[in-house]
Amino acid sequence: MKIAKIKTVIKRMLVQSHLFSEKTINRTRKHWIRVICDEETEKLVLNIKPESLAVLEISGRRWEKVSSFKSYEHRNYPEFDILNIENYLKTYDMIILEHVLEHISNPLIALKNIHKLLNPKGYILLTTPFLVKIHFAPEDYTRWSKTGLKQIMIDTGFDLNKIIVGQWGNINCIKANFTKWVKYNPFLHSLKNDDKFPAVIWCLARKY
Repeated sequence: MKIAKIKTVIKRMLVQSHLFSEKTINRTRKHWIRVICDEETEKLVLNIKPESLAVLEISGRRWEKVSSFKSYEHRNYPEFDILNIENYLKTYDMIILEHVLEHISNPLIALKNIHKLLNPKGYILLTTPFLVKIHFAPEDYTRWSKTGLKQIMIDTGFDLNKIIVGQWGNINCIKANFTKWVKYNPFLHSLKNDDKFPAVIWCLARKY
């Protein structure tokens, strides 16, 4: 039996024996750094009636399976150049960038362009790393703290009163991810948050 099948059988047995919940098993499929971030951003989207939203996800397709939107599209950066949208005519109710903004050479221009592509009252959802290694895809330019990310959203023109920012991380997660991306293991890894060691930052902001 292949290793992947063995792991699947073991996980099923753990759920059936009530040693682990289905939620815990789902967490083991994710990188440690993304577990809480994914769960918190999913809660945010669930609260804004996703079934009514026309959505564009940039450089990812995770949300295609996470929620049922009115419509869903994806485009890949840099082929879809968010720094140059002069000839792009479509608009959306929400645009999602997960771990993309740090790879864009001029993030303020990118965010202002996203602002233009949003319908009135539209949303931007983004996540970005903080205390993690440099990773080139194709380049790696920028890091933001929670307050820094909120400020650039204000500078972009999003509604000051409609910006939600969050963060998660702890020193053990930071250390573990110095050299490679580590999958979550409930036997080994804590999901406790330490505000002094954020690994990832997220934001949901709304246009006026």
